[in-house]
Amino acid sequence: MEAIASEAASGTNSARKAARRLCLPPSSVRNILRRILQLYPYKLQSCHELLPADTAQRKAFGKWAFSKMEQDPTWVFNILWTDEAHFSLHGNVNNHNCPIWVTSNPREYTQKPLHSPKGTAWCGFTGSFMIGPFFFETQCPVNGWITETDGATSHTANPVKAFLILTFGEDRIVSRRCRYPWPPRSPDLTPADFWLWGYLKSHVYLSGPSSLSELKDAIRREVSSIHPDVLHSTVAGFVTRQECLLPCGGGHVV
Repeated sequence: MEAIASEAASGTNSARKAARRLCLPPSSVRNILRRILQLYPYKLQSCHELLPADTAQRKAFGKWAFSKMEQDPTWVFNILWTDEAHFSLHGNVNNHNCPIWVTSNPREYTQKPLHSPKGTAWCGFTGSFMIGPFFFETQCPVNGWITETDGATSHTANPVKAFLILTFGEDRIVSRRCRYPWPPRSPDLTPADFWLWGYLKSHVYLSGPSSLSELKDAIRREVSSIHPDVLHSTVAGFVTRQECLLPCGGGHVV
């Protein structure tokens, strides 16, 4: 048992590898890990790399957000959370979710185009309603054009920033390069990233859309079926993540 505990303490070995190394049945190792040592498996999560200066900006944002919520508890539920995501027509096939039990391997496979057609969907939502989805798939010709970039994202380009200020006013914008900056590399704090897109993609492909029009119809159906209570709960999840942000020093919230 001490040998198994030592293997588990390393944090790098699976139960199967430990069983091979200790010459024990894998089932025995799993039983000892769970029933006696009270250990459970976990999977690593991928997340954006935070730069040294990011944690301070995330902490500052968390403090600012809490000060706004103290002034007006409904403030966070009136934020219009916006984002866009790509939807591939063929989605992704997770082979681990479709085991087939047979007496011999039939060597069957699924075919997937190298470049699957896709559309870009934009959505916005508050704690009570949704806007969209809107789709963007039109391409503009660039022959003969000269391009210049300043390193800013499309969300913070000067024309976009000017339009937002004209529409909302500077005091009602939370974005980089604005009066109230959104912390960089923080999808773990963004409701669209930590909930919306994963939720939609887990439902949209269940109907098996075979064309872009069917794919867009499926996205529209799923968006229209989202209940306001779910939106309210999601935005409340943002508040919970802010509560976790300060104790962890501005680090990742998972």
